[in-house]
Amino acid sequence: MSSSDASPRPPSFYTWLIIVLGLVTVLALIYRFAGGGAPPLASWELRKMGVVPAFALTERSGRQVTNKDLDGKIWVADFIYTTCLGPCPLVTAGMEKLQASVADDPEVQLVSFTVDPQTDTPPVLAKYADQYHADPNRWWFVTGPEKPLYDLILHGFLQAVQDNSGQPLQDGQNKVTHSTYLALVDSNGNLRGFYDGVDNSARGDLLRDIKILEKEAKQ
Repeated sequence: MSSSDASPRPPSFYTWLIIVLGLVTVLALIYRFAGGGAPPLASWELRKMGVVPAFALTERSGRQVTNKDLDGKIWVADFIYTTCLGPCPLVTAGMEKLQASVADDPEVQLVSFTVDPQTDTPPVLAKYADQYHADPNRWWFVTGPEKPLYDLILHGFLQAVQDNSGQPLQDGQNKVTHSTYLALVDSNGNLRGFYDGVDNSARGDLLRDIKILEKEAKQ
């Protein structure tokens, strides 16, 4: 059969995933640097992309935590699940390194949101957190009902998430499709930036921006 007779192959799952996450990133950058027709910001400024909505979730300790518990804190969120065979271990290992970098800075909090709440109960999250030496006071792992949790991730953090359970998985497809970006939130609950959670070089940008927000909070 000639090449002209061959039917084109449909895009793979990973092709679509890359496209989706790429669009999320582009939209985030548009919000950050050029939203609303405003003039471009200076390189050291961080645009406010919206307020993270109110939430009430269960921490691995079993206690309820809310967005109010983070008032006055600069915090970093990531989105993982404990049985992930894809990028989650890299993201969580990166958060462990971030924890070490801000260990002497009590103004910074880390929060990991599970994207598989049916599996990731508080005891499961507690065991997972211990593997990464997560300080229970400085690095929370939270879970809750799937719908409000997904609504928070999608509409509050502007990050992709989709539960693929209950349907045949394509080759290489994981149980949950989700963003591997970290989200930076300021002391007033404003979403201020996104950082590649699997790229070690992005950690330097994140640490720089944390310092910028700390200076901003003191003004």
